[in-house]
Amino acid sequence: MNPIRQLIKKALTAVIPQRLFLAHGAPVGDTSTSPTSADQSETRPKLHVSFTFDDGPHPEYTPELLDLLKQFHQRATFFVIGKKAQQYPELIERIINEGHEIGNHTLTHSEPDRTSTRQFLNEIKQTDQILSQITGHTPDLVRPPKGKLTVGKLLGLWLQRRTVVLWDTDTRDYLMTDNSEMSQWCQKYKPVSGNICLMHDNHRFALEAVQQLSENREIQIQSHIISHWLTHKSYQSIINQRAHA
Repeated sequence: MNPIRQLIKKALTAVIPQRLFLAHGAPVGDTSTSPTSADQSETRPKLHVSFTFDDGPHPEYTPELLDLLKQFHQRATFFVIGKKAQQYPELIERIINEGHEIGNHTLTHSEPDRTSTRQFLNEIKQTDQILSQITGHTPDLVRPPKGKLTVGKLLGLWLQRRTVVLWDTDTRDYLMTDNSEMSQWCQKYKPVSGNICLMHDNHRFALEAVQQLSENREIQIQSHIISHWLTHKSYQSIINQRAHA
């Protein structure tokens, strides 16, 4: 993400409620060292983050990723492409059934700079219809391809009361060619509670990231679905106030 877009994202994050625009989660609860009843021997400090995966579902990598998330008791949000969801509805169902969350990532992942506002919003609508047919629900969460939005596209989503979800941590797994590159990234990553991590389940390197981050020996990294941050009491009060306005 170029410096100008980073500045715009920071400005939006500072002034717009997270219910409308989210690029970093508000820390929830006590994130200090706290052994759980399930494992009284756990002494690593716990940090709460969100693993998010774009551009799936993928017939090979998404099932393997779901197996890993289940193994490490992690929950994640999948921003899916409508055409792929239509092609692999059983994977969408499995994502939901295993406690994860689905977001809308447009119908075809068309190139943002060549996609008009009307086409973009139409792709969102068509993906809503596909996901509703599969799951019975329309997702509130939207992630635009490459995180790029014009004012018109952003306002169009907000008029639909959608939550636009970007990220503050990019693994850049889509540029990697070997697992060793992801290993190096994981070793350098200094997690902060509230991080929203961008990964892609149409690439195999997301598997390496989930495994290494979950097995971190110094810090216990706990991943939540994106909606976890939106139900935090400070933001829930805003939603309730608007509902009664």
